[in-house]
Amino acid sequence: MKDRTWIELSRAAISANLKNFRALLSPKTLLTAVIKSNAYGHGLLETAELAHKAGADLFGVNSLEEAKLLREKYPEFKILIMGEIPGLTERISEVSDPNFWIIVSRTEEVRILTNCKPSPKIHLKVDTGMARLGFFGADLERTLSEIKSEDLRIDGIATHFASTEDVLEQKYSKEQMKSFSEAILLAEKLGFKNLVKHACASASTMLFPEAHYDLVRVGISLYGLWPSLQTRLSLHLSGKKDFNLSPVLSWKTRIVHIKTVPEDSFVGYGSTYQTSAPTRIAVVPVGYYEGLDRKLSNNGVMLVKGKRAKILGRICMNMTMLDITHIHDAEIGDVVTILGKEGEEEISADDHANWTYTINYEVTTRISESVPKKIAE
Repeated sequence: MKDRTWIELSRAAISANLKNFRALLSPKTLLTAVIKSNAYGHGLLETAELAHKAGADLFGVNSLEEAKLLREKYPEFKILIMGEIPGLTERISEVSDPNFWIIVSRTEEVRILTNCKPSPKIHLKVDTGMARLGFFGADLERTLSEIKSEDLRIDGIATHFASTEDVLEQKYSKEQMKSFSEAILLAEKLGFKNLVKHACASASTMLFPEAHYDLVRVGISLYGLWPSLQTRLSLHLSGKKDFNLSPVLSWKTRIVHIKTVPEDSFVGYGSTYQTSAPTRIAVVPVGYYEGLDRKLSNNGVMLVKGKRAKILGRICMNMTMLDITHIHDAEIGDVVTILGKEGEEEISADDHANWTYTINYEVTTRISESVPKKIAE
C-alpha cells in the first residue's frame, strides 16, 4: 500500500552541509551533529545514519531516552546529552557509559556521575547570558569550588549563545564570549585542566571562528536551513558569500479525492472559504495531526504537478483541501509536495514559517514522528 504521507531525506544534502561546516573548522575541532527532538522532525535514527556516514564526530541529543535509542545502533559512538536528566540517582546504570558526554549544571549531578562505573564524561554548563541552564558569577565560582574541594572531576565546560541568529550587530554575543573566557580562566585557576570547551551552535559556528574551541554543535543548519535571515546576511557581510546550505527534507503526500464544486460553495469547517467560480478541489490526507500548521488555512500552498495549489478552507485534523482548478491533468494518486522542490517551484520551511509567523525550526520539528522517512540520494 502506498504511504499517505512521507518524508524524503537527501543523503547528498547532509553530506554537503557537513562538508561545508568542516571547511570552517580547524582539523582539531570536533563536529557534533545535533539530532535531538526527532532530528528537528527529520527522524532520529534516519538522520543519525546519514550524519554518521557523512563523518560527524558526535551525536547531540536532548535526553537520555534519545541517547539510549542511538546507543543500541551505535555502541561506541560519542553522544552529547545536552538536556537535564530528571531522577538521575535512579538512572545510574543507564548513564554509566564512557562515551556519553553529559552536560550538567549542579554539583550534585557531578557527584553522581563521577561515582558511576564506568563514568561518563562530565561537562559543566556555564550561563553566560541565556538564563537557562548553568550558573554564572558567584554561583559558578561556588559550584566549581565545591567540585574541586570534593575531589570530583569535570571533563568539559560549555555555554550557549542567546541571540546570535537574531541580530546583525553581535554585541551581546561578544559579551557572552568574554564571560565564557572568564569562566574558563576561573576553572583553570581552580585546577581544572584539559577541559573540552564548546559554545557554538549553527549560527555562531558560521560567524565566530574564535569561539569554535574544541567542539561545535551544528543543529538547524545540518538540515540545510539557515538559523535566520540575519545569520545569512551577517555571513555574507563577513565575506563568506560562497557558504551554501542544502535542504535535506522533502515532505510529500498524495491526492486521495477530487471533486468539482459550483460557484458560491463553502469549503471546510466554519465555512471560512467560499468559491467565486466553479472550483476543482483535491483532498490530501494530511492535517494538523501530521504536523501541518492550522495557520496555513486559506493561506498556504502545496505543489501539484509542479504548480502551486492554494489551501482552501481550514486545515482539518487529517485532511486538507487544495484548489487544482488550473491543474487540469491532476489525478487521484498524484504526488503532492508539502515542503520541497518540484520542477521550477519550491516551498521551503522558511515559506511556512513566514506564512505562520514562526521559525523554520518549528515547521520541521512539529512534523509528527508517525510520518515515515525514506532516504534519497
